[in-house]
Amino acid sequence: MEEKKEIKEKESPEDRFKRLASLRTQNALKRIKLVGNLSGPGYKYIDEQVDRIINALRGAVDEVESRFKKGKEKEAGFTL
Repeated sequence: MEEKKEIKEKESPEDRFKRLASLRTQNALKRIKLVGNLSGPGYKYIDEQVDRIINALRGAVDEVESRFKKGKEKEAGFTL
């Protein structure tokens, strides 16, 4: 267990980002696919419910995109 801790402590911010981004994105994609499984014949739903799910997922993606763009704006500063 200490070996893993030592490796993570030596990990650069870029490497930590890559590792965590890969894991978290894979997990998110798996969960989205599970939501998609609800479209199967074993479930009954109405269009309004589907629209609410899709809007919630799109909203979450838009929020993530906005957070990344804000981070870039802070680094870029002001230029003419």
